[in-house]
Amino acid sequence: MNRGQRNKRKTLYHEEPDLPVCEWPGCEGHGEFRAPKDRKLREYYKFCLDHVREYNKSWNYYEGMKAEDIENDVRRDTHWQRPTWRFGHIRGAKKPFNFKFSDGFGFFNEDGDPTHHGPGGDPAGDRRRKSEDAQRRAGAMGMPSEQQQAMATLDLPWPFSKDELKSKYKALSKKYHPDANGGDKVAEERFKKISAAYSSLMRYIRDLEARVST
Repeated sequence: MNRGQRNKRKTLYHEEPDLPVCEWPGCEGHGEFRAPKDRKLREYYKFCLDHVREYNKSWNYYEGMKAEDIENDVRRDTHWQRPTWRFGHIRGAKKPFNFKFSDGFGFFNEDGDPTHHGPGGDPAGDRRRKSEDAQRRAGAMGMPSEQQQAMATLDLPWPFSKDELKSKYKALSKKYHPDANGGDKVAEERFKKISAAYSSLMRYIRDLEARVST
C-alpha cells in the first residue's frame, strides 16, 4: 500500500461519524434522531428515521396532566410564558393614563378600562361602568350632581330624551311598585328613589326647555 492510499483511508476513517444504535426494541439501525422522553425536554431517546416518526405519532406532551393544568399551560403559551398586565396599566401606577383614551370600537372606556367581557362576563359591572360613563359625560355638559345621581338610579344613558325618561320610569315603577311586590319594604324604598329621580330629571328637562325658548 503506497502513501496516497494510506492517507485516503485515514481521511475516510475520520470523516465517518460514530452513530449510536437506535433505541427502538429490536432495531439495529443508527439512532440519528432525538425524541423527548418526557415534557421536561431534558432527556431524549435516539431513534432511526422510521422509528422516530412512529414514536412521534403516539407521543402526547400533555399525558398525565389534569384538564385545568392543560388549559392553564395553553393560556400561558399564548403570551410565550411571559407575565402580562391589563391593557394600559403599569404595576404600581395609580392611573393607567394621564390622558383620556379614545377607542372608536367601544372595547375600552376613556380611562382605558375594558367595557365588554364577552359571554359569561360581568353584566352588573358593565352596567355600573356604563352608568359611570354616562354620568361623566353628563357632568361635562354641565348637569348638576343631583341629576347625575338620578340618571344612575334610573340607569339612563346620556344623552336621553323626555320620551326615553318616561319609558324608563314606567318600566321601573311597574317593576318595583309596592302593589306588585306584596308590600315588600325593599321594593318600596326602591320605588320611592325611582319616583324622586324621575321628578328631578323632569324638572331639569323643563328648565332646559324654558331656557331654550326664552
